[in-house]
Amino acid sequence: MSTFTRPTFNADDDDDLERLQQEFFANQQKPAAKVIRKGDPSQQQNKRSVFAERLAKEKDTSMPTLEDVEYEPVMDPHPEPHVPVSKKMIDLTSMLGQVLGDITEHTVDKVTPPSLPEEMPNKPARGQKDGFPKPVHRSEFKRRLEAKRNNTKPSRPEAPPQVAASAPVKVSSESLLGSSMYTDENDRRIQEMSEQELEEARAEIMNTLSPESVAILMKGLKKKHTDPVENKKKVTFQEPESSKDEGQELLEMKSKYFSDVPVENEKLAWIDDRFLTNELKEQLQKEKEEDKSQASEIEKVYRKIRFDLQGNIINDNENIPVHKGLHHHGDEPEKAGYTLAELFYLMRSQVPSQRAIVLSTISRIITKAKHQQSDETWWKILRVFTGKEHAAPIYLRSALDDRHLVALVGAVKALAALVLDLEDDWEETLVAKAVDFNRFLGHIAHPVLPSGSKALERKGLNDKLSELVDRVRQQSGVVDEVEKEDDAALAEQDLARALVKMNILPRIRYLIASENRSELIQGDPASVELLVRILVQLAEAGEDVCDSIEEEELIEPVVQWGIVKTQWPMTDDSNVFVYPSLATVRLLTVLAQGSKHIAEEIVERMTSLLPFLVTNPDIACDSLKRRAYALQLETLKLLRVLASYGFIAPILESSQEPVMDWLRVVLDKKQKDTRLQSIRASAAIELLEVLLHAAADPHKTIPEHAIDWPQPTAYLPAITAILKYTQLGPLYESALGYMGAWATYIDLFKPELETVQQSWKTITQKEDAFIFSNSAASGGYTTHHIYRYIQFISAYANLHNHLLYDDLIKKAKKRMVSAWEIVKDNSKKDVYGRYALWLWLKQCKKEDMQFSMAELESGIQSLHTGITETWMAQDFLQLCLSTQVVDESMRPFYFQIQTKDLEISKALFRYDGRPVKTLMYPQAEENKCEDTTLETSAFIMSPIDAMYHLDKSKVAQKSKDDAATVVSKTFEIAAKLFQEEVHHELAIVTLMKVFLIGDREGREAGVESEREIFWDDRVSKKISDLLDIHCRIKTSLSALENAWRRSSGYIRQAQVPFFQFYQSFIAQYASVSFGHHGFARLLVYLVTQIDVIDYRHLLFSDYHDILPTLKVGVNEVPQLSSVEIEQLSKAGLVLYK
Repeated sequence: MSTFTRPTFNADDDDDLERLQQEFFANQQKPAAKVIRKGDPSQQQNKRSVFAERLAKEKDTSMPTLEDVEYEPVMDPHPEPHVPVSKKMIDLTSMLGQVLGDITEHTVDKVTPPSLPEEMPNKPARGQKDGFPKPVHRSEFKRRLEAKRNNTKPSRPEAPPQVAASAPVKVSSESLLGSSMYTDENDRRIQEMSEQELEEARAEIMNTLSPESVAILMKGLKKKHTDPVENKKKVTFQEPESSKDEGQELLEMKSKYFSDVPVENEKLAWIDDRFLTNELKEQLQKEKEEDKSQASEIEKVYRKIRFDLQGNIINDNENIPVHKGLHHHGDEPEKAGYTLAELFYLMRSQVPSQRAIVLSTISRIITKAKHQQSDETWWKILRVFTGKEHAAPIYLRSALDDRHLVALVGAVKALAALVLDLEDDWEETLVAKAVDFNRFLGHIAHPVLPSGSKALERKGLNDKLSELVDRVRQQSGVVDEVEKEDDAALAEQDLARALVKMNILPRIRYLIASENRSELIQGDPASVELLVRILVQLAEAGEDVCDSIEEEELIEPVVQWGIVKTQWPMTDDSNVFVYPSLATVRLLTVLAQGSKHIAEEIVERMTSLLPFLVTNPDIACDSLKRRAYALQLETLKLLRVLASYGFIAPILESSQEPVMDWLRVVLDKKQKDTRLQSIRASAAIELLEVLLHAAADPHKTIPEHAIDWPQPTAYLPAITAILKYTQLGPLYESALGYMGAWATYIDLFKPELETVQQSWKTITQKEDAFIFSNSAASGGYTTHHIYRYIQFISAYANLHNHLLYDDLIKKAKKRMVSAWEIVKDNSKKDVYGRYALWLWLKQCKKEDMQFSMAELESGIQSLHTGITETWMAQDFLQLCLSTQVVDESMRPFYFQIQTKDLEISKALFRYDGRPVKTLMYPQAEENKCEDTTLETSAFIMSPIDAMYHLDKSKVAQKSKDDAATVVSKTFEIAAKLFQEEVHHELAIVTLMKVFLIGDREGREAGVESEREIFWDDRVSKKISDLLDIHCRIKTSLSALENAWRRSSGYIRQAQVPFFQFYQSFIAQYASVSFGHHGFARLLVYLVTQIDVIDYRHLLFSDYHDILPTLKVGVNEVPQLSSVEIEQLSKAGLVLYK
């Protein structure tokens, strides 16, 4: 079968075609088709007709001829070989002879003058009228009709017509066409007909036409024979429309045909204002006034307030002379200054210098507005730049694409004013932030993710191609208005991610790339420094932005500009921009926090930072000394971040001697101002603490065994001296943390007994005041200090070699027990208070102390904090929710922490960077809550929320217990844990969820749950007990809405409003309650407490039929006044006494 297979070849390949041709001739194959050529067919010219021959003979005249003469082409005297062919001019001189040749004129013997055509006897001439010929093609009928009209046309009167007293006669178009002639003919024929003919014709018409047609004809006949009525001359106007409109007709129709149906005014209000009740009118007017006042105030600021070129507000009453240069051709040329609307318009001026002035003015306005937000006017001004209404971030981002240096510098300043805080001393700000960084786990960043904002998605090749196409489309002038609105709305919520979405990173890379040597770098390095600071601000937004910066390959050009191609040390302040950029080092630190793979890339560039460590900042000139210290601090912070991942930079070995010198400096009492030196020493000690954990397990480091235990412990004597001779503060806390980490590995590396005893003695003597005084409780000690102290004594209490350290172990346990008051008082303050409580509980839980609620609240706070406290949160919950409180079937509802999160959290706590991929863990704004009781109650009631969201909760779907059992057990757990009652509003919301289990609106199809579990005796008894407690306490709509949002993460994610939940609750009662007393009591409670029109009219109008079933007594709801009871009775809700 293969012999019949046609060989495959590539038709586009010449070698294959040649090979096939050779095979064809060699094998003498028979072709599949032949081409037979024949001669051309004979062509015979058809004989022309007589008419064609005559026509050709008449038109056969001689024409000018062109002679073929050869001419040499004229060469182009100015050839342009590099100009494309399409761009060259055509040389007519060289082509003229070849195209035209010689022109020979024809000799004319006789010239015939032109003449008008002669008139033919049987054909009328085309007469002229008013200089135009008459139309030729005219039918005989129209010609006769026109002649008749001309004969009957009256002559023009000599005098103007007088106004007749009778009514004007209406001339129809039919009469103009001669229809009266036909009418007269018809009347004549009818008069000539006999009576019998008339009857026959009438009968024929009646049989042929329908009665309706006959009636129409008779009606027209009557009108025709109506005698004209003589009227006097009068002037008439258009009759006014009837005052009765459609709305009134609808009301009359409703009252006539649907009088028993109640009017739903709130639903019909959009049709006409007459459906608005007094209450609805007041509420609508109030909302309109609020919206109008808010919008008008911002718009007034945008269009009315005027500024000078320094960004100051100009008083309207101030008389500014014209020569000041503040008058211009704007909306109000007589007034001096510029409004924001005018500045936004001038920002797009075609004059670069004008754009530069406007952008500089805007930057000054934003800076002043940020520092005067307490003033209402300046707050509204700032709102113009941050709100989405005027899209200011889009204008400023577009200005960054300017090609002129003077305008580009202004754009950078304006954008930096919006993103940064320019008036603050940034170097001092970084030094102050180093104090918080020099704490336990201070190297972990917690950026706040704004509400409604989402992290940027990592882009693939297709996404990048689409982005490139969109960028080209925008450059071509096509702007998507919807996309513009989306960018403005995102900028209002999350400015950093909005700027990234607006492609600011590629633009910044172009401006600072070393290979381009942009004009901005050469002309204004201060603007480049601002661009790097903007990158820092963007990177601090989260891991996703850091990845975007790395994808744009911005690290290399920034390092080249800010570190490599700079001078050191800083001994002359004549040109500060030739020295290393502090913003560049800060950017490397933030990017390393954002991603581990970025940190690995930064390790290779750490050698260029070595001069900042080994050079003493004191040799810098006075004006740059603080900047030199800030560079050292940022370098130490970067080394600590890298070490937390396990990366041991090569420059650490060269920094041993400088670190020892830094520790000696803070012990020198001759130093007067040691603030910067103390912060630097604290940063170095925190770095040594991380290296202690890395040296304890050499497999944590990259490369392995990159650091040995003796290296970080070589500083132990110096740090012990710092603990002995320095005052309490950040430096002391860092040294105490180093000693706690060292004491943790005493059993592993077994130092000298004297060293262990001396360290204990030094710290306990210093801390005696901490144990036996109330100074810490009164705020004299920080929570970080308390945690560091508990960490140290906990390490000694957990020593295993009882023979050597028995005395120290007893003393440590005694001190742990005696510190319980201060630990308990500080456990709710912050993360370090929770850390201290967690360590204390692990050591002293066997002691009979009641900490159940403190443990639970701390554990729940740790859960909301994020992954950094997940491990600690689970330990808290394990200690609090024992098997005696929560049985095995209910534990999955409370312990839903994923194994991967536990592993990362434990690794962060133990400084093990192997499973860690980032040191940035964002926190959503919506997860922040100050009410710990509300959060604790929501956590305990979470199984009920899981049953309510059964289609979304995997734990609830896997539960072996039915819904009624889960609900009853949840109420029992709450009764055991809460000495007082559950949070009131959350209890109300939870009870509403119980009645809606299995019937939640919007649930996914296919996931079925038990319904109407409130009929279960166990659940009904629990509901009745809770209603007796909570239905006697007053509440408000705002408190219920807050409890609704905090009751579930599903609700916060979907942003379901409380009113929708309330609607479902009433609908459920109307559908399945059958007058259930607990259901009715809870519904009446809500109606009496929520005094809002929408909520009450939903029951009194839409569901008025269920009002008789709400049999609730007055004493079963919070106390109401007689006026409130009367209002409810008039609405249909009667409360029994």
